[in-house]
Order: sequence, then structure tokens, then C-alpha cells
Amino acid sequence: MTSLAGKYSEAKTCVFWDMEDCPIPNGLNPESVYRNIRTALASKGYRGEVTIWAYGDKNQIPGYFESAGIKLERAGDKYARVETMIRGIWCWLMDNSENGSSNLLVISGDNMDFASSLRDWKAMGDNVLLAEPVNGPRRCCRTVLDALIIDGGAEWLWESLAAAGDL
Repeated sequence: MTSLAGKYSEAKTCVFWDMEDCPIPNGLNPESVYRNIRTALASKGYRGEVTIWAYGDKNQIPGYFESAGIKLERAGDKYARVETMIRGIWCWLMDNSENGSSNLLVISGDNMDFASSLRDWKAMGDNVLLAEPVNGPRRCCRTVLDALIIDGGAEWLWESLAAAGDL
């Protein structure tokens, strides 16, 4: 763990998960995904309080997610989900970030949709963590996102993160 990651090791972490682009893998359920994300974060040295928000348009049963500790937000199509997630992150930061000492984990099918906002959050001193599916549309265009996770951040493939993996 780098010294910068150490700075964030006890900080609050909020997960913003686009569950349409990154659905729950077969054989898992909301409770196991919640537990596995916490385990994966802890294995990278992030031991602070974890909150998970899931964004989607499917007819999910809110109680199924809430009983697992995941807050469910219905957010419409891809563009509506991105906008709703960005607004949600800004609101969460206003309520929870203490002098840029929060961890943000964005789970999305295309994290380039968040590139501008991710740069802003990183510039404010918050730690950026990312997860994308193995078949994400712009995994080849990584320069911007790679720069965000160099100092203390982390990145996972969604399929690995959901299963508490280390990649």
C-alpha cells in the first residue's frame, strides 16, 4: 500500500454502481456483492465505512438490496444513470468529504463517461477507485483514467470485484 493509499485507509468509501452496465454476476446476489466489495476494498487497505448506491432501471425489489446494505436508486437509461450518479456523488461529497479525504468507487460500463468529474474529485483531494467490466467499450483508451488512480487509487474488473477479487 502506498503512503497516499494509507492516507485514505480509514476514510469513508462510497460506491456508485451502475447495475445495468455491471449487473450482478451469475451465482451472486446483492448481499454477496456487498460483502465481496467490502472484502476487495479491505484487501487493498481501505478499511473505513463503506456505503453502496446501486443505480438502475430494472424492476428490482428495493427491499432485496436494502436488506443487503445497498441503497437502490432507479435512474432510467444510460445517460440518466450517469447524470444521476454524478449528482449523487457530488451530494455525498458535500455531506461526507472532510478536506478531500474520501474514497469514491465508481462502477460503470464506461468510466470515461465520468472522466471530467473524476478529475475534479481527484483535484479536490478525494481518492478515485474504479471498476469496469472486462468488455468495457473504451478499455483501450485508458490514459485519462490511469492518471486518476496512480496515486493511491485502485482499479478492478467488475467481475473480479463482485467476487472479492484483486484485479
